[in-house]
Amino acid sequence: MKIKQLIIIILGLAALIIMVLILKFYYNNNPENSKVMPKCIFYTATGYKCPGCGGQRALHYLLKGEIKKSFLQNPLLYLMTGYVFLLIILKIKFIEEKFPKLSKQITGIYACSFLLITIIAFWILRNVFDF
Repeated sequence: MKIKQLIIIILGLAALIIMVLILKFYYNNNPENSKVMPKCIFYTATGYKCPGCGGQRALHYLLKGEIKKSFLQNPLLYLMTGYVFLLIILKIKFIEEKFPKLSKQITGIYACSFLLITIIAFWILRNVFDF
């Protein structure tokens, strides 16, 4: 095995371990009641919710299996998680080679514009309709 491959495997395992520890932390700690969880700086300063507000609570409830409660905390989290997951899958070399057109489409200007418009619309609507 080459040194470069070994380093990639070690870094991948380290990232996986860190991710598991973070998920365990979120599973055990409800951000609503926790003093250690960071509060949204934008919300604290303005009183308006940012597009990410509720993301920590949503993750906590999702890990607890409370899907509906999780979705209600931040529906945008589901859209973004799906998009990021698709990006990661398509960046795997043999999959990217098999679906080059799809890979270019989801990272193209139209997809990015759609995501930006969706995030801004969500940001405005969640503050107008208080969800």
